[in-house]
Amino acid sequence: MSRLGHLFMRHGHANWAFADQAVVSGSNFVTGILLARFLGPEAFGLFVLLNLVMLYVNSFQGALIFTPMISAAPQLTPEKRDRYLRGVFGLQLVLSLGLALLALGLGTAVMAFNPFGIGERLTDPIIVALACALLAFQLQDLQRRYYFVLENARAAFANDIISYGGQVTLILLFGMRETLTVATAFAIIAGSSFTAFAVGNLHSGLRPAMKEARDVLVDGWRTGRDYLVAWQFQWIGTQGVLMIGGGMLGTQAAGAVRAAQNVVGPFNIVFQAMDNVIPVMAARRYAEHGMDKLVSFLWRISLAATAVLLPVLVALAVFAEPIVRVLYGARYVDAAELVALQAAYVFLQFHLRQALFFLRTLAATGAIIRVGMVMAACGVLVAWFTIEAWGVSGIMVAHLSGTLAALLYGLFASRSLIRRRAATSEAAAADGLLSRARKGA
Repeated sequence: MSRLGHLFMRHGHANWAFADQAVVSGSNFVTGILLARFLGPEAFGLFVLLNLVMLYVNSFQGALIFTPMISAAPQLTPEKRDRYLRGVFGLQLVLSLGLALLALGLGTAVMAFNPFGIGERLTDPIIVALACALLAFQLQDLQRRYYFVLENARAAFANDIISYGGQVTLILLFGMRETLTVATAFAIIAGSSFTAFAVGNLHSGLRPAMKEARDVLVDGWRTGRDYLVAWQFQWIGTQGVLMIGGGMLGTQAAGAVRAAQNVVGPFNIVFQAMDNVIPVMAARRYAEHGMDKLVSFLWRISLAATAVLLPVLVALAVFAEPIVRVLYGARYVDAAELVALQAAYVFLQFHLRQALFFLRTLAATGAIIRVGMVMAACGVLVAWFTIEAWGVSGIMVAHLSGTLAALLYGLFASRSLIRRRAATSEAAAADGLLSRARKGA
């Protein structure tokens, strides 16, 4: 067997995990381009705003289910783990059904009261398709996470090929036939996601257990609660600002921002891979070697990635107009001026992730919540002044401002935490010396 083959076999799980993330992020990148081209700026903007609702709702799933599950399940015996995962499935069903019904109710209310003029763009088929997509997406996401808990990334890869590959294929077919609408797009997401979930569930044999679902929620509530609060604030400072801008400027503005974001979307592959790898490595270094090794490790990651990120992001900003024209067509060429701002946002987001990795390693959930609060407050405050004055560019400036403020606070909180831990260690060492001196006397 070749050296490359030995390397793949040795790191097979990590390689399949990276391949899976490439499928997910790559498919989302292609989907964004296809939807922008086939729907047009205004309808695509409406899709973007409604998709933000899905992203917001998914934060409940991530905080209350996935974060506790990823930490707890690998530490259990096979028998206890199976019972725990059945409880997770039961909790997921209750949560997803409740959130889907809530989406139906809120969508109906928005149609009735028409805030910011968005309600008049909604229809019953769009609301129903959105609720179905929300439910099916969460079930499929649970199925893929279940495979990762079992360290079967190859099965997760196959499942995502069905879900995301089917999604891209169907959107392309409907678009070429000129029958693609916002409702159809969400129906395609629902259909492809549910198909992948059904195939995976039949293969894995995972069944819900309502009796254990309550225990799962109680056991993971303390951790999930803090991350849920933090994610709400972070969502307000990023996606919430985009929704405010879309409401003030119209759905076409939201479409322009998402088109610019999608140009640098492939970086999500790297970022998501980092989320799966770096926290584990950081925790191991901290546990085995202490604070100094943890800080050194994260600094090396930051410096190395900066050397790679910076020239690529600068190139994307310089050649933004031809890239946007090739990807989306002439109708979106105005979005090219937003790419430079989005490139700067991605650069800041990368470094903010490093600060959050550090705080997560030390279980500083209070500081993480405050990072989200700073991001939300600064982002919304800047948006209040810039969107009306600068239009779509104001949305991006608000994103940048909120992320920069969160980064600065994250670094300040990290530095303060390092100093407190160092002071505690010195005090403990001094107490030890004093105790030994008294014993010697």
